Amino acid sequence: KSTNSIRMARKNMSEEQLRKRENDFNLGNLGAVRLNSYNALFDPNMRHYFENKHTQYLLYKTGQIDQHGRVIDLEKNKSKLFILEKEFAAAEKLEEQRQKEEMEMRYRVQRKRFNELERQKKNEILLSLKAERELSKEIVSTLRLSTSSGSYESKPSSGKKNASAFFEKTGEGFFITDK
Repeated sequence: KSTNSIRMARKNMSEEQLRKRENDFNLGNLGAVRLNSYNALFDPNMRHYFENKHTQYLLYKTGQIDQHGRVIDLEKNKSKLFILEKEFAAAEKLEEQRQKEEMEMRYRVQRKRFNELERQKKNEILLSLKAERELSKEIVSTLRLSTSSGSYESKPSSGKKNASAFFEKTGEGFFITDK
């Protein structure tokens, strides 16, 4: 009907009829009314749209149809999906555990390398100290030999014994002592 015919019909209706019609229009029970679920994949009027190759490709990629174009009922396959989700969760957990173990192993290897480098540094320091000690021993023995050939004697002091100066080796170095 056109807009003009609707206006004409309203003008012809009495006030009473319009109120009755308005009161009959009730939206209060919409929550109680259960509408049937609608799935466009099963609608025969939409069949032409879903036969399109591009649309079928998208439906296949989203998991709504199988390779042969048959509709996949998600309610029937919920248990399979649940199993797959559990398997994925277990695989992710296993992968996280493997990565954690790998990180721990890398840390242990790095720690070993660091300890080995520290040990090598300590050994180098120890060897250099030993070499310095040997050098100082050689210097002292050379000094001893050179001073023992011409003994050094000090002049007698007033009323005291003559003192001879000798190098005496101790654990910490050499000292001149009186004998």
